[in-house]
Amino acid sequence: MYPAFRKYKNSNTYFKIISQNRFEEITFIGDKAFVYVIEAKQYPEFLRIQDMLDNVGDAWEEITEQDYIKQKNSI
Repeated sequence: MYPAFRKYKNSNTYFKIISQNRFEEITFIGDKAFVYVIEAKQYPEFLRIQDMLDNVGDAWEEITEQDYIKQKNSI
C-alpha cells in the first residue's frame, strides 16, 4: 500500500504517501516549488492521509511513482 502517489485534481500539488502517518507534498505556485514533509501527529493530519488514500470528496487523482519523480526532478 505504501508508498502511494496522489495529485490534487484541480492544482499542481503532488503527494507521496510514505506511511499512515507521513507524507511528502510538492506544491507549484507560479515559477516556484515548495516541498514539505508532513509527520502526522494530530487526528486531522491522520484523517488527511486516509482521505487521500480513499479519495474522499473525489479531490485526488492517483498518479504513478514516475509522475511524482518527474515533478520532483523538475525542481
